[in-house]
Amino acid sequence: MLLNQNLLEKAVAATRKNKPQHFGANLTKRRRNAINKAFRHLVENPFINYENGKLLILSDSRTENGEAKFYETSRNECKLIEPGNFLCHAFWDGFPCWHRAAFEIVENYFEIAGEVSPQGTVEVCPS
Repeated sequence: MLLNQNLLEKAVAATRKNKPQHFGANLTKRRRNAINKAFRHLVENPFINYENGKLLILSDSRTENGEAKFYETSRNECKLIEPGNFLCHAFWDGFPCWHRAAFEIVENYFEIAGEVSPQGTVEVCPS
Protein backbone atom coordinates (compact mmCIF):
# COMPACT_ATOMS: atom_id res chain seq x y z
CA MET A 1 0.00 0.00 0.00
CA LEU A 2 1.17 3.52 -0.80
CA LEU A 3 0.63 6.12 1.94
CA ASN A 4 -1.01 9.47 1.18
CA GLN A 5 1.28 12.33 2.34
CA ASN A 6 -1.54 14.51 3.68
CA LEU A 7 -3.06 11.69 5.75
CA LEU A 8 0.42 10.66 6.89
CA GLU A 9 1.09 14.12 8.34
CA LYS A 10 -2.24 14.02 10.20
CA ALA A 11 -1.39 10.56 11.53
CA VAL A 12 2.01 11.77 12.77
CA ALA A 13 0.34 14.68 14.59
CA ALA A 14 -2.14 12.27 16.21
CA THR A 15 0.70 9.96 17.23
CA ARG A 16 2.64 12.82 18.81
CA LYS A 17 -0.46 13.84 20.75
CA ASN A 18 -1.11 10.36 22.18
CA LYS A 19 1.82 10.24 24.59
CA PRO A 20 1.59 7.55 27.30
CA GLN A 21 0.91 9.15 30.69
CA HIS A 22 3.64 7.26 32.53
CA PHE A 23 6.43 8.65 30.30
CA GLY A 24 8.83 11.02 32.03
CA ALA A 25 11.02 13.59 30.28
CA ASN A 26 13.64 11.06 29.10
CA LEU A 27 11.15 8.62 27.56
CA THR A 28 9.14 11.49 26.09
CA LYS A 29 12.27 12.73 24.29
CA ARG A 30 13.08 9.20 23.06
CA ARG A 31 9.49 8.80 21.83
CA ARG A 32 9.61 12.14 20.01
CA ASN A 33 12.88 11.11 18.31
CA ALA A 34 11.41 7.72 17.38
CA ILE A 35 8.32 9.35 15.86
CA ASN A 36 10.46 11.82 13.89
CA LYS A 37 12.65 9.00 12.54
CA ALA A 38 9.61 6.88 11.67
CA PHE A 39 8.03 9.82 9.86
CA ARG A 40 11.21 10.44 7.81
CA HIS A 41 11.37 6.74 6.98
CA LEU A 42 7.71 6.59 5.91
CA VAL A 43 8.14 9.69 3.73
CA GLU A 44 11.23 8.22 2.05
CA ASN A 45 9.59 4.82 1.62
CA PRO A 46 5.79 5.25 1.69
CA PHE A 47 5.11 1.63 0.67
CA ILE A 48 4.05 -0.39 3.69
CA ASN A 49 2.99 -3.92 4.50
CA TYR A 50 0.37 -3.91 7.25
CA GLU A 51 -1.75 -6.97 7.89
CA ASN A 52 -3.54 -8.49 10.88
CA GLY A 53 -2.30 -5.84 13.30
CA LYS A 54 1.35 -6.26 12.26
CA LEU A 55 3.61 -3.97 10.29
CA LEU A 56 6.52 -5.33 8.29
CA ILE A 57 9.07 -2.59 7.82
CA LEU A 58 12.44 -2.35 6.10
CA SER A 59 15.14 -1.09 8.42
CA ASP A 60 17.52 1.66 7.46
CA SER A 61 20.44 -0.48 8.66
CA ARG A 62 22.09 -3.46 6.99
CA THR A 63 23.77 -6.64 8.16
CA GLU A 64 27.55 -7.02 8.05
CA ASN A 65 27.07 -8.77 4.69
CA GLY A 66 25.03 -5.87 3.33
CA GLU A 67 21.69 -7.68 3.54
CA ALA A 68 18.51 -5.75 4.25
CA LYS A 69 16.94 -6.07 7.70
CA PHE A 70 13.19 -6.43 8.15
CA TYR A 71 11.34 -5.78 11.38
CA GLU A 72 7.87 -6.94 12.31
CA THR A 73 6.14 -4.80 14.86
CA SER A 74 2.80 -4.84 16.61
CA ARG A 75 1.18 -3.45 19.75
CA ASN A 76 2.97 -6.10 21.82
CA GLU A 77 6.47 -6.43 20.38
CA CYS A 78 9.07 -5.39 17.86
CA LYS A 79 11.47 -7.91 16.41
CA LEU A 80 13.97 -8.37 13.64
CA ILE A 81 12.63 -11.20 11.51
CA GLU A 82 15.08 -11.26 8.65
CA PRO A 83 17.85 -12.16 8.96
CA GLY A 84 17.35 -13.95 12.24
CA ASN A 85 14.55 -13.65 14.75
CA PHE A 86 15.54 -11.26 17.55
CA LEU A 87 13.77 -8.59 19.56
CA CYS A 88 14.56 -4.99 18.62
CA HIS A 89 17.30 -3.65 20.93
CA ALA A 90 15.32 -0.57 21.98
CA PHE A 91 12.20 -2.66 22.59
CA TRP A 92 14.23 -5.16 24.61
CA ASP A 93 15.59 -2.34 26.76
CA GLY A 94 12.08 -0.90 27.29
CA PHE A 95 12.59 2.20 25.15
CA PRO A 96 10.51 3.58 22.27
CA CYS A 97 11.85 2.49 18.88
CA TRP A 98 11.17 3.99 15.50
CA HIS A 99 9.70 0.69 14.25
CA ARG A 100 6.89 0.80 16.83
CA ALA A 101 6.48 4.54 16.25
CA ALA A 102 5.95 3.71 12.56
CA PHE A 103 3.38 1.12 13.61
CA GLU A 104 1.51 3.71 15.71
CA ILE A 105 1.62 6.21 12.84
CA VAL A 106 0.27 3.62 10.39
CA GLU A 107 -2.54 2.61 12.76
CA ASN A 108 -3.48 6.29 13.22
CA TYR A 109 -3.28 6.71 9.44
CA PHE A 110 -5.83 3.95 8.88
CA GLU A 111 -8.06 5.26 11.65
CA ILE A 112 -8.04 8.76 10.11
CA ALA A 113 -8.69 7.27 6.67
CA GLY A 114 -11.59 5.31 8.17
CA GLU A 115 -10.09 1.97 7.21
CA VAL A 116 -9.55 0.38 10.64
CA SER A 117 -12.20 -1.49 12.49
CA PRO A 118 -12.39 -1.36 16.33
CA GLN A 119 -10.51 -4.69 16.37
CA GLY A 120 -7.50 -3.07 14.65
CA THR A 121 -7.87 -4.83 11.31
CA VAL A 122 -7.76 -2.98 8.02
CA GLU A 123 -11.04 -2.77 6.16
CA VAL A 124 -10.88 -2.30 2.41
CA CYS A 125 -13.08 0.60 1.36
CA PRO A 126 -14.59 0.53 -2.13
CA SER A 127 -13.08 3.09 -4.51
